[in-house]
Amino acid sequence: MPSGDAVEISSGVWMPRLGLGTFKIRGEDATRSTLDALRSGCRHIDTASCYRNEEEVRLGINIWRSEAAADADGREGNEANDDDVFITSKLAPNEMGETRVHAALDGVYERLGRGSRSAGEQRAPPLDLALVHWPGMARTPPDSPANRTARAETWRALEDALASRAVRAIGVSNYTRTHLLEMRDYARVFPAVNQVEFHPRCQQRSLRRTCEALGVGIVAYSPLGCGELLKDARVSRAAELLAEASGTAVSPARALIAWSLRQPGIVALIVKSSDGKRIAHNVGREGCARAAALAEASGAAVDAAFHELDGMDDGTHFCWDPAVVR
Repeated sequence: MPSGDAVEISSGVWMPRLGLGTFKIRGEDATRSTLDALRSGCRHIDTASCYRNEEEVRLGINIWRSEAAADADGREGNEANDDDVFITSKLAPNEMGETRVHAALDGVYERLGRGSRSAGEQRAPPLDLALVHWPGMARTPPDSPANRTARAETWRALEDALASRAVRAIGVSNYTRTHLLEMRDYARVFPAVNQVEFHPRCQQRSLRRTCEALGVGIVAYSPLGCGELLKDARVSRAAELLAEASGTAVSPARALIAWSLRQPGIVALIVKSSDGKRIAHNVGREGCARAAALAEASGAAVDAAFHELDGMDDGTHFCWDPAVVR
């Protein structure tokens, strides 16, 4: 299991292990959630072109920077800078393919203020991580060979963005074992990460083995099972056992996050919320430290708790299954 608050996903590129997910969070809610996360100590924000909230995420980051600069009040070492926040964005299915992808990347750069040229000759800081969001192209049958062509063309554009230093790392999302293995035919640079649904009921064992063999880290989204697992009696039992072992209260959410952090191949987790208290609990600095401590704990009660979650795998996807895309 990678240790510490961040893991190196590519040479010199360190990703914080817990990030805020912003799917379906728009407008002022996206700005407020981003700001709540940063105020709580989270330094990893996950967005996407199709989330339609990149500008609002950028605004939340800018507000936080202004607050941090004002709070510093000249004290050395307290100023916020671009390296403080790790930003991931993704290219949508309707942005894939040679004729669309370059303009789509320019749009991401502009909305986030990362990767593009700013005023004059000043170059904006690079986007930390750019992903292909889905293995299929919009308005294309899932079994069409056009999907493979679009994947290859889109990936080449990301490789170009990496070479030009507009982005620091590149990867994919929702790719199956088949999608990854075909990349050996066209990729000059292999993905740093594959962001996929991952939780005790969807443990992706075969995919994890493939990613390990290819040197691809897994970023887990929906580690709480879209909230459904918070009501599962097995998760509640695991949380109670962890509380007994640690001597402190452990919520079902923290038990699930700790379980994911200790799984082989999982380099980071994306946890979605628009509630400030839950954001701090799940991805804030203190919440991250407590979950990491649980993940590294040992003992009979700890082993029993995580064994309970290990046994829940039944291949359930609460989101969507990319295996339909050829």
